[in-house]
Amino acid sequence: MELDTSRFFSDRLIFNEALPHKFEIATGFWNWLQRIVAWIFAPAAYTDENRRTLQCFRRYLTEALGTERLQRISCRYEIDWAEMERKGSPLLSRDVAKIVIGSKNIYVDDINEKIQANQNDPRFAGKTHFSELDSATLSAVQKELSSQFDSLWQVAEITDRITGRPTQWLSRFYFDPFLADRERQQITREHPDCTFVDFLHNMAARVIKREMDVGMLIFAPNRADGCAQQYVLTGKLATGQGMVSYIFHPAGIDSTLEPIRLFRGTSPRNSDLDALSTMITDCEADIGRSAYESGQVFEPIIAQRLGLPRIEVGHSMGSTVVQHRLAHSDHIQQAYLFCGPGVSAAEAEEFNRRNPHVRLVIRLANNDFLSNLGEVHVGYQAPANVQVDFLRYRPRGRHNHDPHVSVWGRMPDHFEVESGITPAIRDQALDHRGLTCELYRSFVGPFVSVLLGWVRDVVRFIFSSRIAIEKGLKIGYMAGSRWQVAHFRAV
Repeated sequence: MELDTSRFFSDRLIFNEALPHKFEIATGFWNWLQRIVAWIFAPAAYTDENRRTLQCFRRYLTEALGTERLQRISCRYEIDWAEMERKGSPLLSRDVAKIVIGSKNIYVDDINEKIQANQNDPRFAGKTHFSELDSATLSAVQKELSSQFDSLWQVAEITDRITGRPTQWLSRFYFDPFLADRERQQITREHPDCTFVDFLHNMAARVIKREMDVGMLIFAPNRADGCAQQYVLTGKLATGQGMVSYIFHPAGIDSTLEPIRLFRGTSPRNSDLDALSTMITDCEADIGRSAYESGQVFEPIIAQRLGLPRIEVGHSMGSTVVQHRLAHSDHIQQAYLFCGPGVSAAEAEEFNRRNPHVRLVIRLANNDFLSNLGEVHVGYQAPANVQVDFLRYRPRGRHNHDPHVSVWGRMPDHFEVESGITPAIRDQALDHRGLTCELYRSFVGPFVSVLLGWVRDVVRFIFSSRIAIEKGLKIGYMAGSRWQVAHFRAV
């Protein structure tokens, strides 16, 4: 049974245990008349039927998912079953689709509960939590949990191109976790077959734009022997000043992956977390400086509780933040920089003066003007200890794919690597001083940055916002056999 995910006028469902897919769709003129009349006055027969459906469906979900997992899914999508029953609200096809999609988001808690509830399973003998499982077992459990409803209900694929922004226009104004989860699940499906660079590019450019909660598991590129591997989201930092960062650690005791830290780029849509701040730091004279500095107070906590990953990744403005960190940090051994504006010339010179032992993986597109902002990109006139892996992509043929958010390595029919890039050509590409777009940004940007700062402060004073709730550092960790999340805020 394919579920209707329409935001408006989604199908009303009636629970029927005798049917293979458990529901029948309420159709016909009388049904629609009742739904319209119910906005003003709901007939008793209509609300009673809805209550019975909700009660049966909730009981079925509790048996299938367990009370705690159902509660977590319901909270993410703000489904209040008790309130729906009280009002006699209809169970819509979209509501069921949320449960299906939510069940495909796998968290540490889901794995732990399965282990503890199935101690007779030989895979879990002597084990109490997810970090004791090998990659193959973890992958198998993850697939079991995420496919519980596949034989009953299907949610249609998103046919629109999935870029850095939501595929539905209304979700660009109001955050829609349901759409974000659908999009993320679809664009991470190819991860097992990706190269590590393409995986990081996709994660930084598109995946972390769809907000995730600490404890979520994400498939990563397969091991050399073909075994599936996963990352678990262990840390999330949102400073309220333009920095949004995610820390991932390998899941599976035999994983060959290394911890990674990703920095989100500019997110100008109202639905994005801390959207205005990312535009403010884009425009300031020392581009990216306020976002970088806002995260410094949390670094000692990250170092103590999680350790500082040696691999840092950024896309767009996130790449600029990583460049600031390269100029002042000693722990980074590899930096993956995708489509990033540069930093000030002084900051790039400081990086060169320190001459750290680091590998820079720089990926740009030759028709992406956004990466021509900032004065100088780190890697310009790189000193001896710095290894620079530089590639620039160009369009292949005519198409309308946005190079700034496209994962070029996964699109060989549309993008190709430029040949003949010498160190001199590379330095020319990384030096943006004198380019029209950077001259304009450096002249107009500081005034826009101040203006947007006033707007942000007024909006936050008058209205409640998600950043007020999410602001700070969240760290996940095992305490005994329970997964805990600690939330730290700057004072």
